[in-house]
Amino acid sequence: MKKNLKTLLTKGNLTTLNLLGMIFLSTLLSSCQKNKYPWEPGISAPKYYPVGDVKIDFGNAGYGSLTNFDNGWGNEYGGVVSGEKFKDIPKEVYIHYISAAENLQYNGKVQLPQEKIARLFQEYNINNKNFAHLVVGMAPGGWIRVWFTTIDEQIEVAKAKLIGTEDNTLGEGFRYKKSEYWKKYKDYWQHHGIPYEAWANNEKEYDMYFDFNKPNQREVRFSFTSLDGTFEQGIGIWKKFKRKLPVEFELGWRDKAKETFYCSKFTMPKSFKSFVEKKGLKTIIFKLEIDDNDQDATLYLVANSTKEKIIRFKNKIPTAEEKKNNEYSYATEVEYYIP
Repeated sequence: MKKNLKTLLTKGNLTTLNLLGMIFLSTLLSSCQKNKYPWEPGISAPKYYPVGDVKIDFGNAGYGSLTNFDNGWGNEYGGVVSGEKFKDIPKEVYIHYISAAENLQYNGKVQLPQEKIARLFQEYNINNKNFAHLVVGMAPGGWIRVWFTTIDEQIEVAKAKLIGTEDNTLGEGFRYKKSEYWKKYKDYWQHHGIPYEAWANNEKEYDMYFDFNKPNQREVRFSFTSLDGTFEQGIGIWKKFKRKLPVEFELGWRDKAKETFYCSKFTMPKSFKSFVEKKGLKTIIFKLEIDDNDQDATLYLVANSTKEKIIRFKNKIPTAEEKKNNEYSYATEVEYYIP
């Protein structure tokens, strides 16, 4: 017996045993890594409906923000590297936030479909080169979305509704919103209220084009907000994307001499959504025509080979304060052609 043991422990056999041990360990680690992926958590809130005191916890990754933010529904706020690079797919996420539009706090856990998320990680080949985030969207009414997000894709993987409660610790400044900081939000709420239905049911998307630069031979900068707080911006683009209907535009351009900048924002007609649905449109083309005086302009809807007026408005020279804050006032001279 001793002789056999001594024979086993020769230098050559020890090398073989070490090699086998390394192969076993490598196989074990590889097996453990199969269910782990490189992903990070993210947070999002609707434009003009800020949330604050945010905490999200996936168990193996978390993120938070004490600062109020309203970066746009589905857009990711900030950037974060949380915990280990390779992580298991979480089975749930704990969420806490305060909705500024309601002065309510929301807490709760949302269950996540692990198998669906795993299939997405495999389908989009998430590895060291391809990133993925699990982004938690928080809206008024306690409405929650969780999106799987990678370079050019965003796919909803979970939807839930949390119960809201009053937070008696809120200071008067936050509760009554009398400071100048809240003016743009209060102005927006006055026009659009709190559209709970927009978060309860996902907004419909259309193939959408913006024909702003070409007709006017100048660069038109614009942004728009949809009812659910989706926020997009561009420069006169003539390109098709799946987008939700705008409820508010901000448009700016320089005069023909490229010396004076004009800018303002305006709300779309209240009936625009029903107008589009009644026509059965799947493609939306917005066309802008600026008058020779460089300030007045008309926004058109182009559909079925016809061009229909939506709104006529006058842009104005922004104040120094508006330029500084990149926040422009509403146009005061507006004419609607759709009720």
